[in-house]
Amino acid sequence: MTFEIFGGYLIGLLILFLISLITSYFYINWDDRSQLVEKKFRFYFISTVPSIIYYTLSFFFILINNFGINLIIVLIISLISSILTKKIILQNFKFEKLSQINELERGKNLLTVKNLKVYYPLLGGILKRQIGAVKAVDGISFSIKTGETLGLVGESGCGKTTVAKAILNLTAKQEGEILFNNELISENFTSYLRQKIQMVFQDPDASLNPRLKVVDIIAEPIKNLLGITKSTKTRAHVLRLMEEVSLKREHLDRFPHEFSGGQKQRIIIARALACNPELIVLDEPTSALDVSVQAQILNLLKVLQKKYGYGYLFITHNLSVVNHIADRIAVMYLGRFVEIGTVDQIFNNPTHPYTRALLASRSEIDPYNDEIKFIIKGEVPSPINPPSGCPFNPRCTSDAKTKACEFETPNKIKIEENHFIWCNMKI
Repeated sequence: MTFEIFGGYLIGLLILFLISLITSYFYINWDDRSQLVEKKFRFYFISTVPSIIYYTLSFFFILINNFGINLIIVLIISLISSILTKKIILQNFKFEKLSQINELERGKNLLTVKNLKVYYPLLGGILKRQIGAVKAVDGISFSIKTGETLGLVGESGCGKTTVAKAILNLTAKQEGEILFNNELISENFTSYLRQKIQMVFQDPDASLNPRLKVVDIIAEPIKNLLGITKSTKTRAHVLRLMEEVSLKREHLDRFPHEFSGGQKQRIIIARALACNPELIVLDEPTSALDVSVQAQILNLLKVLQKKYGYGYLFITHNLSVVNHIADRIAVMYLGRFVEIGTVDQIFNNPTHPYTRALLASRSEIDPYNDEIKFIIKGEVPSPINPPSGCPFNPRCTSDAKTKACEFETPNKIKIEENHFIWCNMKI
């Protein structure tokens, strides 16, 4: 055997190995259920073994002395071995354990956010260089435990939704850490995190595919993330979820346009529950609903939380809603927290001037007075160029306001247990 022949054999072996590896990689990952399997790379190599054995035998025993024919045979063998390997993987992986809605241990630390900063770059000039940044979120920290609801309130544009997007890795963060179950969430948002962290969006119409029936909408994450593909099991699982949100069997095969706004929001909640989550981010989930339907959805969320121990991050403008559902409230202004505490502390003892102004500007039904009692003066400063010192100082009307508010960064002040404000006032 000459060196040239052996060298050609090694090159051919390398080429066929790569082709076999690529074939197995794409086929095994073709099924969405495969994303739940860890260390898949070893299965890629296992599926290439039959191809390598065939080519080795073909070289030494001269079964077929034609590289083109060998290439076709190797592709066929790779496909067959990939099919068998994938079938073994999916049969031995216990998807059923992921599909059960489990009750969570109460009081466990679920989500921790440390010094989160999210800046959107501003580009300008011919070369599109960065000339500034929108400081949507500028250094906030908070935590959520199982069975707890944190309400996030503030004016439009203060960065509430950006916080939710950063947690879900839909927006890149500039600085800070986000930990889920005490493990750091990296830029690679894994399928496990997509299963355990779910979101309920503001607009139910935009959140549902109008071409799919309800059973298919709710079944999509069940098939992709839980690996349940049999139609009978899928329908049974969807029906159980719909019963959890007070929908009936006859709703399974209807399209979204056949439901009311409250029913659509229930469908979205059922879809969020389909993956057996632990944390649910709710971005204005009741803003598009009338008052009576709002109460139904809020009561439903409280019942589900009491039953299973979910953690909620509830984003809203409606202070009455957050008073009803939240355990703690974080008041946000221009990308920063100004006050955080329990519901009773925020509503009964508001300390920061912005929190007081926000509560005073609530609209109340009064048949004898149709005037708005209080309006926060001034405009919200631009997050591109926020004011120095306290971000609220241009609009602050508090008697405690001093000259230091214009140039000194607000300090974190403890008012009482679990009640903090960020201000320069003297306590």
